[in-house]
Amino acid sequence: MVDEYTSDSNGIYKRNVFSQFHHEPMPNYKFHELGIYTGDISEVNPDAGIQFGGFDSAKEGWWLSKREFSTPEEYEVVDSVPYQQGEYDFSVLDNQRFFKPRTIKYEFLIIDDDPQYRQGSFDQGMNELMKLPYQETDVDNAYMDLYDTGAPAYKFNVKCKSVSSSDDDEKGVMTVTVEFKGDPFAISRSRADEEIWDEMDFDNYFVQQAYYEINGELTLSLDNPGMPTPVNMEIENSSDVVIRWPGESRSNPTIVKPITKVGDETIHGGNVTKILPSGSNNNIGFTGTGSVRFDFHYRMMY
Repeated sequence: MVDEYTSDSNGIYKRNVFSQFHHEPMPNYKFHELGIYTGDISEVNPDAGIQFGGFDSAKEGWWLSKREFSTPEEYEVVDSVPYQQGEYDFSVLDNQRFFKPRTIKYEFLIIDDDPQYRQGSFDQGMNELMKLPYQETDVDNAYMDLYDTGAPAYKFNVKCKSVSSSDDDEKGVMTVTVEFKGDPFAISRSRADEEIWDEMDFDNYFVQQAYYEINGELTLSLDNPGMPTPVNMEIENSSDVVIRWPGESRSNPTIVKPITKVGDETIHGGNVTKILPSGSNNNIGFTGTGSVRFDFHYRMMY
């Protein structure tokens, strides 16, 4: 992306960036009437909020007033010796930093003159946020996907930790605080090879090829704009496939065996999971015959 101003044919300067964080400059300011909304406040729906399980704050009429994203605490392994400046930090392994679960807090407003309505809305919302819907698979995982309109390209894997309220009957406003706990990273909603308009992060936008045919030697490069990310490789091969992954010893590469048949059942070469380092030009080498498909989502510290 080029972050510079250029003028169009009318001499109006615009920024050459399509970003959720940048707006085109407005050199010609115009005044306009804002108007006053005279209808019932209950007829207006919030346009910002969260979705979690069966709960949608906008549909419930909860007005988002505050977000609080904390930086997750890191698992640190440190040591020091006498007469040393500072300390040794051994917290990194396989080019990764490791973090404890993060906390995400939201503050909502339930606005209505009827205190019973405010309390009823709170009770229903609390029930939806705290319950765990029945799952056919992954029944041991209490985390679910949290969607925030403030991060349209990402989701958070969390559970609802608490829901509390404070009611102001004089103003007809109940303040609700919702706290989530879970995975330290924001996870891209789309896979690295998908191009879904409503799920694009335009500040880190690129779509990568995810399927390759291997016929002898193949060298490719994968980019990772976020944190080190697990990448699952589905390899179907007719010979031994040798994988030379970034940062691994060239003398000890990963070897995937070919497809075999047991009766009428086909056993594929197998799935291999590797950690893709942060940054660009992560060169990966393959030797053999077959195909490889990459399946991964970006992980960001948002």
